[in-house]
Amino acid sequence: MRTILLFFCFVFSNSLLFGQQLSGFSFAGNSTAAFAQTKSAAFIKGAKPQGLQLDYYKLWDSQENINACNCIPKSGISLSYFNLGMPNLLGNALAASLFMEPQFEMSHRYILGIKAQAGFVYGNKKFDRNTNPGNLTYSSNISNYLALGLSNYYFINPKTALNLSFIFNHISNGGLKNPNHGLNFPGINFGLNYYFEKPNYHYSVRAKSKIDSSIAKYITVFYSATTANSYSTKRYAIFGLELSGVKKINGVIFTTATLSLYQDKAVQQRLTQDSLSAQSQYRCGIASGIGFNMGKVNFASSLGVYVYDPINYYARIYHQHEISFQFNKKWAIGINLKAHTYIANYTDMRIKYLLN
Repeated sequence: MRTILLFFCFVFSNSLLFGQQLSGFSFAGNSTAAFAQTKSAAFIKGAKPQGLQLDYYKLWDSQENINACNCIPKSGISLSYFNLGMPNLLGNALAASLFMEPQFEMSHRYILGIKAQAGFVYGNKKFDRNTNPGNLTYSSNISNYLALGLSNYYFINPKTALNLSFIFNHISNGGLKNPNHGLNFPGINFGLNYYFEKPNYHYSVRAKSKIDSSIAKYITVFYSATTANSYSTKRYAIFGLELSGVKKINGVIFTTATLSLYQDKAVQQRLTQDSLSAQSQYRCGIASGIGFNMGKVNFASSLGVYVYDPINYYARIYHQHEISFQFNKKWAIGINLKAHTYIANYTDMRIKYLLN
């Protein structure tokens, strides 16, 4: 977990300092409602997490960035506090996350943004088979925090804007430890944004450079470790290999297609416990998705299906979400979260190499 946190901070520090000139901060309160995504998580029905959020951000307002996405990209750091709605069971949480938000001018005073956040959260009431056996949503004090929202900004003066956001929050440990049903709580944020200088959204898009039409081919190796069941503390290795193709649509958006091979020692342990063939630890899947690029940082999400999976421990459909940092033209490193429906399978570290 510490390695993932250091990687994420390294990637964001490089992106945050690149080509940005205008900064500001915001303060907001949020009201949400948790929902049970599985029958096993039905105990959280009725929980209404409430919280406060403080953001510091910058606008990527150079002409180069504006040309790339036909918008003004915004990125920043967010600190949040949540009362998770069931203090004796779910407890309280503190989240630190990084976000990126493409913004679009809808009128002279109204700005629309699409906000994606990723980071880490500390929860004080994790699952414990002796002291808190009822909390099946998270079993690690430190877990992953993800959020996706639609932000609406209305400027009441040149430097100050009111913000009403519709946001979907997710907390889980990325499959590092079980149980891990996760906590999902959509809701609204209402707050105030202040810019240190007057932002200028009246930009013009100049002619864009020609997009390379060729498909970039990558080979990726990855590693993770997770427990075999809810009551185990020992972690077992997951190794994998991916072959992928990436095609740019414009200066920011790209599509992906991936073939993945897995060797899962955690599955092997479960197979041994169930007196089944250990050869079934191997899996193969194909996936496709979409991503976006901000300088040396790439985000991608994809939906996949297993074409070889002789066990029935997991759903056949899966999805995964990757952030990577491009060191040079050939090499990149990244982290990736893989999940089946609402349940995270694992979070891995990966190394990517460009073949062409």
